Amino acid sequence: MVQCKSALSKSSLPGLQYTFNPYVGCQHGCLYCYVPDVMRRPGAWGEEVSAKEGVLELLRSDLKRCRRGVVGVSTVTDPYQPAEKELEITRGALQILKSSGFPVSVQTKSSLVRRDLDIMRGGNLELGVTITSLDVEFQRTFEPGASPPEERALTLEEAASVGIKTWVFYGPIIPSFNDSSEDIGSIVALAKKTKSRIIFDKLNLKPFLTQRMQKIIINDLNKKMKDYDFKRLYEIIKKECEEKRVACSFAFGADGDKSPHNRLAK
Repeated sequence: MVQCKSALSKSSLPGLQYTFNPYVGCQHGCLYCYVPDVMRRPGAWGEEVSAKEGVLELLRSDLKRCRRGVVGVSTVTDPYQPAEKELEITRGALQILKSSGFPVSVQTKSSLVRRDLDIMRGGNLELGVTITSLDVEFQRTFEPGASPPEERALTLEEAASVGIKTWVFYGPIIPSFNDSSEDIGSIVALAKKTKSRIIFDKLNLKPFLTQRMQKIIINDLNKKMKDYDFKRLYEIIKKECEEKRVACSFAFGADGDKSPHNRLAK
C-alpha cells in the first residue's frame, strides 16, 4: 500500500476533467508505456504494483467538493491489472462514481473489465479498450502482461451488446509493427461491429521508453520515427474509417500536437 492525499486529480487530457488512478505501477509491463518516464520509475515498472491506501474513502470525499466532470479511469496505470482481481478497488470506485452522477470513461487492455459490466450498464459510463493490434505475437512482444487481443475484442463486443458506449484506442502505432493494412482493416472492422469510435495515436518517444524499445527495434528508433510518414498513415486510417462509416480521430491533433480532440466516444 502507498499513501495518497487525494483520489481525483485534475486532467489536462482532452475530454477528461479528472483522473482516478487506484494503483501505482502496472503489471502489464508494456514496452511502449510512457508512464515510467512521467513517474520517473524505470526500474521496477511492469513488476511491482501498489494499491493506494484508503483511496475509496478519499474518492467519496473528493466527489463532494469537486465540480461535476468526466473522470478518466485510469491514465497512469491500468485499472484492471491482475491485482484488481482480488482487491476490487476499481469496482468499488465505479460504484461510487456511478452513484455520484459523475460521467466516467474507463480505459483498459484487460478482459477483467467484463466482471464490472453490470455496473457500467445503464449508467453514464463508457468503456475504451486499447487494441494496438489483433496479432497475438505483437501482444506477446510489446504487452506481455496484458490480455490477448482476442479477449479484448470479445470484451468490446460484450460491452456493446449490453448497451455500453464503447471506443477503441489504436495506439501507440509503431512503424513496421502494427501499421499494416491488415492491422488497420481488422481494427476498423471491430469498431464497426461494436459501433465504437476509434482514437489513434503514434508512439511518442521518451528516454526510458526508447531504451526498452531499442531491445526490440534494432535500427535507430529515433531516426525511424523521424523519417516515417505518419500523416500519410493517418489519411489511410481516416479513409478506411470513412468507407466503413466509423468515427475516428487522432488522440491530440492532426499532427500529434496538443490541440484538443475529444478522446471520449460520443
